[in-house]
Amino acid sequence: MIYRIFLIVVAFSVSASALGIVITELHRDPAAGNKTAIPGGYSHSFIELTNLGSDTFFLNNVFLTNGKTVDTIMPVNTPIPGHEDCIYGAASIPPGGTAVILSQSYPDGLAAAPATIHPIAPGTVMLYVNRRNIGGGLANDDGVALYRGTRSQIDSLIDLAADPGVFVSAPLSGKIVLSQRQSKGVSVVPVSLLLGDRQYVVSAKEPLTPGRFEPLQNGIYVEHSAAMAAAGAVRCSIAGIFVTEESDGASWRFYSRLSTNNEITEIGSGIFDRQREFLLTFDITPEERQYYFEIMPKNGGATTFPIDFSTFWAAAGTLLITEIYPKGGTAAAAGQPEWFELKNVSAAEVNLNGWMYGSSRDTAVITASDLFLPPGAFLVVTRDDAAMRRIYRSIDYMVRPARWRTLNSFNDTIAVWSPHGVEVDRAAYRSAWFTGLGWTSQSLERVLGGMSGTDSASWILCARPTPGHPGNANLWRAVSTPSLEIGPIPFSPNGDGIDDVLSIRMKIPPNTRVKVRIFGFDGKLLKTFIGEREVIHWDGQTDAGRPAPPGAIYVIAEFTEGGGKRIIRRNGVLWR
Repeated sequence: MIYRIFLIVVAFSVSASALGIVITELHRDPAAGNKTAIPGGYSHSFIELTNLGSDTFFLNNVFLTNGKTVDTIMPVNTPIPGHEDCIYGAASIPPGGTAVILSQSYPDGLAAAPATIHPIAPGTVMLYVNRRNIGGGLANDDGVALYRGTRSQIDSLIDLAADPGVFVSAPLSGKIVLSQRQSKGVSVVPVSLLLGDRQYVVSAKEPLTPGRFEPLQNGIYVEHSAAMAAAGAVRCSIAGIFVTEESDGASWRFYSRLSTNNEITEIGSGIFDRQREFLLTFDITPEERQYYFEIMPKNGGATTFPIDFSTFWAAAGTLLITEIYPKGGTAAAAGQPEWFELKNVSAAEVNLNGWMYGSSRDTAVITASDLFLPPGAFLVVTRDDAAMRRIYRSIDYMVRPARWRTLNSFNDTIAVWSPHGVEVDRAAYRSAWFTGLGWTSQSLERVLGGMSGTDSASWILCARPTPGHPGNANLWRAVSTPSLEIGPIPFSPNGDGIDDVLSIRMKIPPNTRVKVRIFGFDGKLLKTFIGEREVIHWDGQTDAGRPAPPGAIYVIAEFTEGGGKRIIRRNGVLWR
């Protein structure tokens, strides 16, 4: 395994030199209540500020505007219940510090509904605007500008959260537009502060993280970008700034790791010399490994930043569609929304930023912000993540796309593409595949065994969906030979609650079809079951809906794979 470093540049003119206060989270349409209610969208909106500069930022003559309304920024002096560990009465934000701007109606919202409290980080500087609601109530496409001056004049623009190309020349020059809309309960956050043009994208973080600008770790901020270069190589740029940590004598290394055995390969290393910001550039050939950039200050400790190349090595089979729930919204769904599940079957972490799903006629972005899925982990993609968390409380990775591509309840095809247009998996389902099995509210669970996701033998009905977790199907289908067991013997379907049902339990190899028939002692066919299930329950009724006669019974399972058949027979007894 060979890596070549074609170019290393340490620069002192990264765009970080222009950074100071940055609007790092904008929460415009909270999940709590209607916009004007208490609690509601206006009371629970907030704006997070992070000081990435080297100097303390003072709040004198600082204003906030959405182009329609101008707000004065001022400290919160009285502690808000539930946020006693935050900083009050402060008129400044230190380097590396974070502040949250709240509406003055927020404490009233908490008093009315304490469960709607924001998870504001301890040590956050708490700020208000001079009115009950930020900007008179932030709309879902409002951008904002932070500036120093007066209510009618901008002396200096501090930061702007808006669409690319939007400029602000006066506080009330017209609505500032940030058209990246988000669903309720989710924020928008910035990307590309150092490399390229800044944009705001829907955050994949759940829950909200006010007072925590996650990319800033131990006083150091790092980001990266990558693009195809010559001869199949990828040019990777890594930029960073030392916000509160000293760079003098700090060392760095860029390395990759094979997740299966933690084998480490170093790509490059070096030492910083007093600079506050840096830019390193490498040409490498990405492989199915995990990449990291690590900074080790002179006084010890290490801060590690993951570097993502998964979009460059992702190929067919990197992610698999493993479970589908297209019945959301139906009466049988009982409030459960539509969703499908992806599993990372590669050997390295995959960043889902920019991945797409859908069909050739209608595609949608899974997420527009970083969302790293570890090897072997499952991601649930859903129309309504809040409803999913009410029903399933232990899903580790879940995302709600900004636009949901509706799943057909009966017949559909779903494909998943990497940001470079590589189709990594395709799944299909048809209601005709489950005729006679009563497909109502069950999910469709995939049987893994090398079969295509469009093969009817790949999918079975799952009465107990398992979003975000391994399903049960592969426990009874991950076999090379079929088996059949029945019980109890005898069974007595007389309604007394004891041994009323005959259980027919099977293990079925992948790509195998099965038909189960039950005959009476006289050889008469009593009941037929078609379809792959782990357990079939027979209540003693015939196909005609009449009670089967007592006596010996014969359960015969016919397993078909390709052109071959195998028959397994078991004897039982029916008593009345």
